Amino acid sequence: MRRILEHLGRSVPEPAARKGAESNFLSLRAEAEKGFAENMLPMTLIKILRPVKRFLQRAKRKLLSNSTIRNLRDELNNEIEFEDLRSHEIMLADAIRMNAYHAAIRRNVNAGDVVVDLGTGTGILSMFAAQQNPKVVHSIDYSKVISVAERIASENHFGNIAFHHINSRRFILDESVDVILHEQIGSALLNEGMVEKTLDLKKRLLKKSGKILPGKFELFLEPVCVKNDYRIPYLWETRTHGIDFSSAKDSPESEKCKLANYNWHPNPRSAVDYFLCDAAPILAFDLNEIGDPTEIPKTMSASRVVRRHGRMDGFCLYFRVIFDAEVEFDTSPFSPRTHWDNLLFRSESRQWHEGDAISYTLEIKDRLDIESWIVRVEGGAPGVCPSDGQMSGFRVK
Repeated sequence: MRRILEHLGRSVPEPAARKGAESNFLSLRAEAEKGFAENMLPMTLIKILRPVKRFLQRAKRKLLSNSTIRNLRDELNNEIEFEDLRSHEIMLADAIRMNAYHAAIRRNVNAGDVVVDLGTGTGILSMFAAQQNPKVVHSIDYSKVISVAERIASENHFGNIAFHHINSRRFILDESVDVILHEQIGSALLNEGMVEKTLDLKKRLLKKSGKILPGKFELFLEPVCVKNDYRIPYLWETRTHGIDFSSAKDSPESEKCKLANYNWHPNPRSAVDYFLCDAAPILAFDLNEIGDPTEIPKTMSASRVVRRHGRMDGFCLYFRVIFDAEVEFDTSPFSPRTHWDNLLFRSESRQWHEGDAISYTLEIKDRLDIESWIVRVEGGAPGVCPSDGQMSGFRVK
């Protein structure tokens, strides 16, 4: 204690004062040791849990290869996500969505129809349909928000809506259906089980002359240049203030730190500067024309001609919903805003010139799990990292 005080440039106290100082010092040291132990414990746990996490990720992929377990996961996800009233408020506030559904229902639901509303939520599509004087609208939802829908329908004096708190796979009727309404559309179009659920009801309940509304969809995956203010280069592409991170590329240390959704992330509409090519769907399908989910391919390829030269930072995922010849909308970053986010699949920066062909493939291992979607790209020159203006490498996947 004496040496510590001398080192700090303080005078050595008399015995009585020294005793109190020593007591304070011991107390401080005990607190420091306790804090050190508390900080070390999480670090130790993290080291132990890392391999456990990797094992659980592998186990998850294995389990989800079983269709029954995938369906159970889907039920649980829907129950959790769509019992949040705020999510419904966001959807109801989406004027593009609401106006399109209202117009399409007015054009396609007729008096005397039997209608099923798959995933009714707050019941808005059921009530749009009920305004067309159908025989009955069967509103299905597995989450407890259906009780909110039932109250709203009652207060608005709709007497032709029957509410069913049940999973759609267990829903049965003793009569055939004219129209299946749905809005099972995820941010990646396919990742809310739309295909599986609607085709299950179609197979069991829909008349041959019946329709799924909406039925036609197009999925786009467009090469984009992202504005510099929004661009997030890979670690190994980064050059900043003379520091070079290129050694992190393909290193074992880096691989251990990549999460499953490392390449995909939500992308603000304002982040996209421009498309390098003319937009065209990489996938198009009509639920009214197919009978089984396996009819939708899980691997799609495209080759696009560059119309505007520049740096490609990745691929913007968006979609188009087509109700009929008159009513449709899309979620392109250059179209009027909807509540659906765009998703960006990052790629290493590369330069393309007008007339070049960009060839790429989208592989969808699990439609419900965007983390399993893989984009592979061919060709392209190294890109320019805007931070220091140095060249960064490009690896063809």
